[in-house]
Amino acid sequence: KQWYQRRVAITAGSAESIKAFADSVGVKDLNSECIRYLASQALLQSQSLLRDSQKYQLMTNSTQLSLEHLKRADRSLSTLYIGTETKPRKYFGLTSRGRELFVPQDDVIDLEELKSMPLPKVPQDTQVKVHWLTIEGVSPSIPDNPPLEENKVILEAPAISIDSIENVNNVAPHEISREQQIYFKELTRKCVCHEKVMRDEAVLSLASDPGLAAILPRLVVFMVEGLRVGLGDTQLPHIQHILDMTEKLLQNTSIKLEKYLHELISSVMSCVVCSQICSRPLEQDHWGVREQGARILADMIRTYNMGTNNIQSRVIRMLHQALHRTDTSLRTVFGVLATLCELGPLTILHTVLPELRNIYRRVELKCATSTDPVDRHAKEKIRDLLVRKCANVVQQHMPELIGVNDYEARFGDVGREMFYKVMKAVSNMPTVKF
Repeated sequence: KQWYQRRVAITAGSAESIKAFADSVGVKDLNSECIRYLASQALLQSQSLLRDSQKYQLMTNSTQLSLEHLKRADRSLSTLYIGTETKPRKYFGLTSRGRELFVPQDDVIDLEELKSMPLPKVPQDTQVKVHWLTIEGVSPSIPDNPPLEENKVILEAPAISIDSIENVNNVAPHEISREQQIYFKELTRKCVCHEKVMRDEAVLSLASDPGLAAILPRLVVFMVEGLRVGLGDTQLPHIQHILDMTEKLLQNTSIKLEKYLHELISSVMSCVVCSQICSRPLEQDHWGVREQGARILADMIRTYNMGTNNIQSRVIRMLHQALHRTDTSLRTVFGVLATLCELGPLTILHTVLPELRNIYRRVELKCATSTDPVDRHAKEKIRDLLVRKCANVVQQHMPELIGVNDYEARFGDVGREMFYKVMKAVSNMPTVKF
């Protein structure tokens, strides 16, 4: 509650600042909705800039956030606005007509002292100097050459024969032990094998084994590359096996996946929104694989979304952009809607339901102009998904919709089926007797 009150206070202050900025440039007709939008965007950009600046502060082991950290965080800001000084400026307050105004305190510069200061030296041009490395096989002892003792060590170093090059890799120590290498090899082999009993046993160990931290980087690389190869060769069973591994790995409470989210999220999202993930879309169940990927993506977001990374808002923004592109296939639309519906009722209420009528209208238009039978099947799948996922949210959060006409006016052609779905859910609700 305190965090929410503080955020509301910051947004209200930013709105007042936006209104003052608009008045200063002569804009008088800004409505409240426009001011709130500008304030929220200014707050978001400020938070992003401060987060990046704090990262530079931690990387430089600084105890205080400085202007250099801000300049490194946002290279796009001009020095005209961000300044070039390194010391913090001092301000003093003035009171005018009941308002506090803070004015920078400038130092007084003596012009006579400034004129009497010596000018800096003119920088010298770049020069190239030539010196002898060796003279008749002997290196001269000059400062430009290394000492003679080091030269002797270099000259006496044994030459490496061509036959011994193949053994160089065996000399370097491996990061994991021999036993862990064998375990990793057997685990990955069984997770993608064709025997269901062996595969289920191996995948189940990913959710319960506490000793996976040592081989976790290799597991992530195996899953990411496996999804990439599966998408490239349209091998749907292989993709499904890798998604099973990812789903079980997320259930393991002994490991943390924060360092690998940028690879896992992009790979799983590619499986969800890719237009072609199998060679026979009418025969193979790629719709179930897309829904499984959407569930995994939603689990990742719910587990690792924080105010410092804003994973949920960034993923929703990407999916929203893909949904409104004109060249998006209906299979991609299905994957996008499945992911948005898996993110929870609030995402459905604020992202899917306001645009459901236009979305389904574009789906029908694209299906009417297409001769691909997969698109007609995709239309039925999208309709079933929307009714199945959105009916419960409409029942709980939209009590003003009463009859079938209200549903059709709000949601278009899919509104009638959603109305029957809601009525069926209401009739199955248990009655409370007093």
